[in-house]
Amino acid sequence: MRKVGYGAILLLAFANVAVWPYVLKAQTMQVTFFDVGQGDAIFIETKQGHQILIDGGPNNAVVEKLGQALPFADKSLDLVVLTHPDADHITGLVGVLEAYDVENVLWTGVEKKTNIFASWQEALRQEEANIWLVNDPQVIRWSQSSKERLEVLYAADQAKEVNDTSVVTKLVFGETSFLFPGDISKIAEQEMLQQDINIDADILKIPHHGSKYSSTENFLAAVSPGIAVIQVGKNSYGHPTPEVLERLGHIPILRNDQIGDIIIQSNGNELTAQ
Repeated sequence: MRKVGYGAILLLAFANVAVWPYVLKAQTMQVTFFDVGQGDAIFIETKQGHQILIDGGPNNAVVEKLGQALPFADKSLDLVVLTHPDADHITGLVGVLEAYDVENVLWTGVEKKTNIFASWQEALRQEEANIWLVNDPQVIRWSQSSKERLEVLYAADQAKEVNDTSVVTKLVFGETSFLFPGDISKIAEQEMLQQDINIDADILKIPHHGSKYSSTENFLAAVSPGIAVIQVGKNSYGHPTPEVLERLGHIPILRNDQIGDIIIQSNGNELTAQ
């Protein structure tokens, strides 16, 4: 297991151009928000065929979902991102590391004293992947084009709540963009706004499954999304909360608990949702 510290992800940006050959697979990029219950699992396929998974949900459903999304013989992923080590984000990634050959793993290194986190650590030890410890801001590229990238906008190595150590990423393809903020609360939202980070995006994955402690009015105004995606399943927390739904106002909302997997495609100029 190879570990690389702060700043090294910038080298990955250039390495990816060489390691991931530029093979024109299609003219579209596809982002799938897997329906894995009360948790996050976001699968990205670039137009060149690169495969990125952000979080794995609260169970092994993500392994089955990947099996359906990928060709039968395809058992590899280019990049796995763990936003933070809560069970509803990390659990499925253990199974993914066991079932797939993962080239790169990106996470903060933030630890949690749980059995599932111990399983994650063991899975990392067994996986022959490049392990990248993230700090903001960083950029991952897989193309010669600067308009095809995954930006790390924010990540804290410590916070009062582990949710606020979430890796916040922004996916850019042409003139379209997606913001993936993990489970950050209004505290991290405010810090990003104070740092004047560009969080404007067409698609917003609503933080923390629609918790009332996230998605503040100022945050939503800065993102100004055209579509809000809520990764949520049956839960006892009241997610998504009435407060967040009210703050979203007239923004179209897509929810996993209502429509299952959510697939959004981009041709670089326009977005289509399924």
